[in-house]
Amino acid sequence: MNRILTFDCYGTLLDTSPLYNFISKLAEDIGLSSQKAVNTFSSYEDRLMYGEDFINYDDLLLEILYYCDMEMNCDVFASQYDRLLELHKDFQPFSDVLEALRKLKLNGYHLAVMSNSTNQLMDWHMEKLENLFDDRLVAEDAKCYKPSLQFFQMAERKFGLKTKEHCHIAKGYWWDIVPAYKMDWNKIWVNRANLSHGRDTEKPYMTVSTLLELPQI
Repeated sequence: MNRILTFDCYGTLLDTSPLYNFISKLAEDIGLSSQKAVNTFSSYEDRLMYGEDFINYDDLLLEILYYCDMEMNCDVFASQYDRLLELHKDFQPFSDVLEALRKLKLNGYHLAVMSNSTNQLMDWHMEKLENLFDDRLVAEDAKCYKPSLQFFQMAERKFGLKTKEHCHIAKGYWWDIVPAYKMDWNKIWVNRANLSHGRDTEKPYMTVSTLLELPQI
């Protein structure tokens, strides 16, 4: 297969909003700021992914929740670890995703996913995505998290991208579009947040609002 598309997973293919809604509701139920709770969760996710030695995401998630309890001066977040893992397993595809992926497969594309995830979680996600993907690379195997170029270099080797017609497709600008630019990959930014524009630095890249626009590109 000489035509391959690589995809980010979270926020591009799967809707992660139930996770943040749950964090928000936990805080609200005990009279704490829901916005502060979500911001604290996101902040420590970044710190632990990029400021510490690599640990698998399921272990990292528990550490994040302990820090949320510390910052919010409570003891509710870490106790919900199992529930949060279940939420991760149950992330659903955005409404445009399955139809778009089916069309891409019919058009002869090899599909691969690149995700800051674990193999166990990805097994669940692949079921939600109708097992339409042919290959994958997760942080558990790369021993690093995107946007580390090490992750992208490993993907390039594993998927044989230098010898194929390839494009990387992602919603995450900093996590995916920037490193794809550094790798000199073709890239498509999925602007689900309807931002006015991306940066000029990483051009050229195409921009779409949903994956249903991909088969026409």
